[in-house]
Amino acid sequence: MTKIRYTASIDGNAYDGHTLKPQLEQVKELTGGKIKKAIVDKGYNVKGGIPGVGIVMPKMLKGESYYLKKKREERCRSRAGIEGLISHLKYDHRMIRNYLSGTAGDKINTLLAAAAYNMRKWMRLKRQEIFNLIFRWIYQAFILSPVNIQR
Repeated sequence: MTKIRYTASIDGNAYDGHTLKPQLEQVKELTGGKIKKAIVDKGYNVKGGIPGVGIVMPKMLKGESYYLKKKREERCRSRAGIEGLISHLKYDHRMIRNYLSGTAGDKINTLLAAAAYNMRKWMRLKRQEIFNLIFRWIYQAFILSPVNIQR
């Protein structure tokens, strides 16, 4: 199950390459682990790179072996799957237009949309369990209960 674990609201209209380092630092802080690779799209052209982090982009490298090329493409395909999730957030959770003002409103809107997405996924998983509980209660309350007929 895909969950949204981290959201960020960046002030202004920042270039993608400038947002990668703060995002990676935040993920390190939240998970406590070390990030070895960051899978990004072609917009993340980070000058100088980030020390200790390998940046994987969907680009052709000269002299790359067939195995490494396929491995990189597979990683980039998993990254491309996130684009669908972003689209669902925009259209299903009203993120196309932000009705809250300021940067605080941007952050609140982002967090609420992520929470709504995660709650919706959780409810889909629990839907069958909830229906089973309701039907069991109806069955026990109305079908199995004795009927008193007085004459």
